[in-house]
Amino acid sequence: MINMIPRVQNETDHIFREIVKNHGSRIYNLALMKCNQVPLAEDISQETFIRVYRGLNSFRDESHIGTWIYRIALNVCHTMIKKESLLTTRTVPLEDRADLEPADLDSDVQDIFIKDVEKDQIREAISALPPLQSDAITLFYLKQFQYSEVADIMNIPLNTVKSHIRRAKANLKLLLMEVYDETR
Repeated sequence: MINMIPRVQNETDHIFREIVKNHGSRIYNLALMKCNQVPLAEDISQETFIRVYRGLNSFRDESHIGTWIYRIALNVCHTMIKKESLLTTRTVPLEDRADLEPADLDSDVQDIFIKDVEKDQIREAISALPPLQSDAITLFYLKQFQYSEVADIMNIPLNTVKSHIRRAKANLKLLLMEVYDETR
């Protein structure tokens, strides 16, 4: 009986290494999409895999392991982003900093700059959505999961996922129209 403990531990460690290898970059990218901060995304990824490791022996195979991991990652994202927002002070938005205005960019660089700014505005708008809408739209459009997979990851009914995505799109349209109106 005592000889079985190291073997079971080695099997768990092997399974965990495979999980990190197969899901590590996807979880990190999800975290980065949700928080837009590299250090925080790294912390979220690490905390996610700590929780996965701790819960590996209790995983019941009732859902796909990737679904289970994404569910943990979203929970960690919500918790850590909320903590981070409580700890950080408001910073001056980039668009309010005159010292960072682009100076005479050639058209190719300017186009790239504008696209990057637009991507940042979209990410900010997504992060301003209610959490369920933000999660649903991130998983569906940015991570390219199917509706049914999003429902499994979020542990909500399929029609509720569709409803959250529909509301998120409407809210994003409003948020981005506000941004567009402010920049004109």
